[in-house]
Amino acid sequence: MSLKHLTSLTIALTLTAGAVAAELAALGSTARGGTSQIGRTLSAAISEVGDLQMRPQELANTADYIPLVNAGEIEFGIANVVQLTYAVNGTGMSEGRPNDNLQMVATLMPFRNAYIVRKDSDIKTVADLKGKRVPVFADKALGDYVTKGYFANADVSLEEVEGVAVPNFPRMWASFAEGSADVAIVVVGAGNSREYDASFGIRYLSFDDSPEALERMRVLLPQTYMQEMPAGSVPGIEEATNVNVFDYTFFAGKDVSEDMVYKAAKALWEKEADLLGGGPFWNGFAKEAMGKDVGLTYHPGAIKFYKEMGVWAE
Repeated sequence: MSLKHLTSLTIALTLTAGAVAAELAALGSTARGGTSQIGRTLSAAISEVGDLQMRPQELANTADYIPLVNAGEIEFGIANVVQLTYAVNGTGMSEGRPNDNLQMVATLMPFRNAYIVRKDSDIKTVADLKGKRVPVFADKALGDYVTKGYFANADVSLEEVEGVAVPNFPRMWASFAEGSADVAIVVVGAGNSREYDASFGIRYLSFDDSPEALERMRVLLPQTYMQEMPAGSVPGIEEATNVNVFDYTFFAGKDVSEDMVYKAAKALWEKEADLLGGGPFWNGFAKEAMGKDVGLTYHPGAIKFYKEMGVWAE
């Protein structure tokens, strides 16, 4: 065999060995929206480390892939903590369908959300929405729980508004933009809210941050909490405003190996800078908070890594 052919064979064998060494895993995600963007950024960051190659498995809705992770057909998934809590316990959006094989790998970023109204509106608080045109969603949809949670915070009933039926968030945003709805739910500082502010001006509604109001809200939005945004922090916030927050989560099936979950957590830790550079959705991500207590069980592989990093609270 010539030296040239021997060198080519050596290179080929080396590349093959490297490919075999890297494990493959699927990440349940959506094909559109913020979850899709988060999933692609997360998968790319983990794969770049090299020990674990992660590929997004994009489906229409979070509810489509959560059962697949629970059944062991997909290794990992991402979702907000509200949906994940309901899914694990078989309550709320997942009533009667517990997914008790799901375990936390990491808490990702805070997902800040709130109502916006037009800047020239006479609506100053959520309670002022009585008699106004408010988007309402199908029973047990995420938008339904968020809307009812917002109203529970203000101790107001949805029966006191003029409901505008919307099938999804994009339709709600379109209704608000065209003027057929007086209010809309947005991710704080997201692109669409900035566009509305530039076009006709918006104002965020502040929530009641009292313990009683938060407790009412958590009946519908488990693990939710408040954050005060200072004046000028994003367009539409001209004075200190309390916005709602629930965290995004990264989870796995309990039968996924400790080693694979350990590698996934380690890769995210090492790629903190890349994740923060992945767009506005990642604002607030901090590797030291990946093991945050969100009322759900963490996978042993994740616990092992966080203990090694000295950030696991016993």
